[in-house]
Amino acid sequence: LADGWARAFGAAADRLGAAGAVLVPVDPAPFDTVAAMLYEGAFVAERYAAVGEFVDKGGPGLDAVVAGIIGAARDLPAHRLYADLAELARLREAALAELGDADALLLPTTTFHPTLAEVAADPVGVNTRLGRFTNSANLLGLCALAVPAGTVAGLPFGVTLVGPPDTEEGLAAIARLLVEPPVRLAVFGAHLTGQPLNGQLSALGGRFTADIATAPTYRLYALPTEPAKPGLVRVAQDGATIAGELWELPAAGLGALLAALPRPMALGPVELADGRQVTGFLCEPAALAGARDITATGGWAAHLRD
Repeated sequence: LADGWARAFGAAADRLGAAGAVLVPVDPAPFDTVAAMLYEGAFVAERYAAVGEFVDKGGPGLDAVVAGIIGAARDLPAHRLYADLAELARLREAALAELGDADALLLPTTTFHPTLAEVAADPVGVNTRLGRFTNSANLLGLCALAVPAGTVAGLPFGVTLVGPPDTEEGLAAIARLLVEPPVRLAVFGAHLTGQPLNGQLSALGGRFTADIATAPTYRLYALPTEPAKPGLVRVAQDGATIAGELWELPAAGLGALLAALPRPMALGPVELADGRQVTGFLCEPAALAGARDITATGGWAAHLRD
């Protein structure tokens, strides 16, 4: 990798780790070997079968380097292709074993920013170097998603997420953790773990992070709703600490939750016992008429156990 790129890659991995990803190192050998086969193996014969006749005719619109690569495949013996197919099958098995049950493989998208002069001097070598980490995806039948991941020395840097076939949606969800940092949400009632509305958080990409408590400036009420839920309100005096949970959601997930939130529930700033201020579930004070004050229980889960 070019100077500074390894640090940028490490920073991207750290961001995923901070968002809850479990990071496990893998052996890159099968992926590296397959990547080299893209240009050095017999698979270029497929390109000649597709456009070889057109290339052989020549013409001013043809790139000389591309034409040379495709034209050279004209004389490849059939046994080389079969040998490479067998080797690819072996390497694919090894690569999938390295992936195991992981959701994705995180790789640098490329290795450096070449100048136009460097490309002109060695176009095949430069392109091979550029694709070292990602050239294997097509041959292995995997899907991949390139994601911007910052800059190095003022130039763009990116990472690629590689996954098993048909996992594009999963890769996009992981990519959002890189480009859209998750937001924190404090929950105190029906969205708690094990409660009726908790599935909404999971469906929106939510992740439980910690048990929490509010600052001692809140009171909790049991609202006459279906399903049963509490109402948390901030008070000027006679407040108490209320137990809850802290979750993380993609920013878009929090927006979707807010758009569908029924009255009298609301989202607003909640002060935690450790001094942090996070977005959390609150209740409109007007909805407290007829509600039962359950502050003394210390939280919704404790109230349900009583």
